[in-house]
Amino acid sequence: MQRYVFDPPERFVVGTVGQPGERAFYLQAAAGGRLVTVGLEKSEVTALAEGLTALLGQVSQQPGVIVPAAADVEIDLGPLQAPFEEDFHLGQLTVSWDGERVFVEAAGVAPGHVGIVEDESALDTLRVALTVAQTRAFIERARSVVAAGRPACVLCGRPDGPGGHFCPRLN
Repeated sequence: MQRYVFDPPERFVVGTVGQPGERAFYLQAAAGGRLVTVGLEKSEVTALAEGLTALLGQVSQQPGVIVPAAADVEIDLGPLQAPFEEDFHLGQLTVSWDGERVFVEAAGVAPGHVGIVEDESALDTLRVALTVAQTRAFIERARSVVAAGRPACVLCGRPDGPGGHFCPRLN
């Protein structure tokens, strides 16, 4: 089990490797020459962005906390850092607020470990502390990464690709 803490990170982003329809999604945290890469699914990226958006909505209700608009933050558009070696694959994901910072915590198992982990202390974990502005920038990048996939079918909304897809509306 490895414990990775980035407080604060120099960089915390989500990105992909591969072509739309065959992309692998990764979270990366980097600071001080350390790099951690966590594999996850597209739906988990969407859920993380939605969870952080909801959290920022609650945080913005607190006196003295200003949540910047998407247009007011600098979004990291750079590619994922190489090598794309997955440190662990996501199994659990949580977001929280301590009154000053947002925390993203991910836990999972390293590649090659198969089976159900009964003891959560055996999971590899990543904990990243973000400012409100860093959180907003992460959300915007996550949304753009998810949207960059295959276009949706105009009839059924399922992902369409260059080879087409089975559309139940055409049956």
